[in-house]
Amino acid sequence: MPITDAVGAADDSDLIRLFESRDEQAIAETQARYGSLCSRLVNRILHNSEDTEECVSDAMLQIWNAIPPAKPKSFRAFLITITKRIAMNRQEQKQAAKRGGGETDIPLEALPDAFASPEDTALAAEQRIMKAALRRFLYSLPKESRLILIDHYWLMCSVSEIAAEHGISKSAVKMSLLRSRKKLEEFLRKEGLA
Repeated sequence: MPITDAVGAADDSDLIRLFESRDEQAIAETQARYGSLCSRLVNRILHNSEDTEECVSDAMLQIWNAIPPAKPKSFRAFLITITKRIAMNRQEQKQAAKRGGGETDIPLEALPDAFASPEDTALAAEQRIMKAALRRFLYSLPKESRLILIDHYWLMCSVSEIAAEHGISKSAVKMSLLRSRKKLEEFLRKEGLA
C-alpha cells in the first residue's frame, strides 16, 4: 500500500461521519484503512510488537474520544499525529523507567519554574509561526518531493522503504531529500526563521 500525501490526504469524511455518529464501525474502518500504517510508524519508534499493538489500540481509543468534538481537516494526519505522540510518550516512559522512573524530590524553590512564564508564551507563538511556515514550504514542493520528505521525516520511513513505496531508486530518494533540505534552508532564511 503506497503512502499517500499526508498533507493533502484522501477524503476520509466517511470515517469522520462514523465517529461523529458514534458508530463502532468507525474503529474497524480506521483499522482496515490505516492500521498497518499506524503499526509500522509505532514499530519504528518502539521496536516491540506488543507495545506497538497496545499503542495503536490506544490511538484508536483516543480518536474515538476526540471525534466529536474535534473535526479534523485531514483525518489521516490527525490519526498519525495522535499515534506518533502516543508512541513517543511510551518511549519516554520506557527511558524514564531505565533511569529509575524519573521520580525525584522537587525543592519548593523550584516550583515557580514549573508554571508558565512569558518565555513559554513566546515559544508557543514561535512554534505556531514555524508550523505555518513549514506548511507553506511543503505545499510549495512538487508532490513527489513533498511525499518523500513527509515519509522520511514524519512517518520515519527508511530510504529503502520510500524507494520501494514510490518505485524509484534509493539514490533518487536521497537526492530528493537533499534538494528538499536545501530548499527548506533557503526558504527559512528568506522567512527570517533560520
